[in-house]
Amino acid sequence: MTKKVLSGVFYISILLFACNSDGNKQKEQPADIVKLLQEQLINAVAGDVVSIPAGHFEFNRSITLDGIDSITIQGAGRDKTILSFKGQVSGAEGLKISANGVIVKDLAIEDTKGDAIKIQDSKGVTLSNLKVSWTGGPSPENGAYGLYPVSCQNVLIEGCEVSDASDAGIYVGQSIDVVVRNNTAFNNVAGIEIENCIRADVYGNEAYENTGGIFVFDLPELPQKNGHTVRLHDNTIRDNNYVNFAPEGNTVALVPSGTGVLIMSTREVEIFGNKILNHHTTSTSVVSYLLTQNPFEDSLYNPYSYGIYIHDNEYVQNSAMPDTSKDMGRLVAGLFGTEVPEIIYDGMMDPDMVNEDGSITDQARICIQNNGEIQFANINAPSGFKQVSTNLDHYNCELQALNPVEL
Repeated sequence: MTKKVLSGVFYISILLFACNSDGNKQKEQPADIVKLLQEQLINAVAGDVVSIPAGHFEFNRSITLDGIDSITIQGAGRDKTILSFKGQVSGAEGLKISANGVIVKDLAIEDTKGDAIKIQDSKGVTLSNLKVSWTGGPSPENGAYGLYPVSCQNVLIEGCEVSDASDAGIYVGQSIDVVVRNNTAFNNVAGIEIENCIRADVYGNEAYENTGGIFVFDLPELPQKNGHTVRLHDNTIRDNNYVNFAPEGNTVALVPSGTGVLIMSTREVEIFGNKILNHHTTSTSVVSYLLTQNPFEDSLYNPYSYGIYIHDNEYVQNSAMPDTSKDMGRLVAGLFGTEVPEIIYDGMMDPDMVNEDGSITDQARICIQNNGEIQFANINAPSGFKQVSTNLDHYNCELQALNPVEL
């Protein structure tokens, strides 16, 4: 393994661009700092460690790593090495990576035009001790995603802090074997989102003051369909009542402020050991994509949620008016006013999971146990929301615990 500490001309140039000890930038700046870093990554060989020293560095183009495996990009600490893309004029991402065995750690990324770190089509991804933000605060003009692995395998995101993303702070999409642990997400639209993934473990995180805390979605028209086997456990999901600032047309733009956990069109999800606190619209919702009324043409897509096991969580939900700026919020407010049940199920069942006698298969059950003195409602969307049931007894069942994800 070779450790490249950005020595020689690159190290000298980067020092010229860094801040003085009093926080003021040096007057003399290199002509193209991005080019120098990019050359380090182009010339890297497997096993190299590219270290970026402490300082505040400004970039106007994306940094890319393509096809060179087993590279580590590391800073001196997420509060010490800060890569700013505030003046970005080329590319959308801050870091754009397509390589196996990549590690990015110990640095901060600010104000990217689009996603902060996008990693695609990679095996063995580690994002550790990173900080991502848009320094102007939440805005629909911010990038959609903070940390964004997509179509990857063996993904670990740990010890990171992400804020101000206009879609999801931490998003993992269409990936297999994912661990998201011990992170903090706040002031995003979605704090953490797992989308179309197979086997994901999300634990030890704090998601607060987002529009919504943690989402597990499956969406149509994507290459990897019908994700499953997701564990959400031992997270603190609180006070996610921030106004939804997603650009119109995004799926998350439909989500009402005050959403704790949202499960949509996925299966085999176990939610346990979490603190789900102080949400104005709904603490936990289990719904079908059909509820969005958005059309789709994907014949292989299953829009229903089933095999959901919600148990042993701590809920606190005070009386509050739901977010009536969104259809779901208006629906909940119309049904319940300010006394919204902690857990809402839309009652949409996959017809292939219904037996001839009208009962559902064991695989399709929604089971809810040991969550304290909570209220529940099946809002029965197929009836036009006219046959709402608040009887939790039918859902007092147990599903087999899911196995942890091992990377």
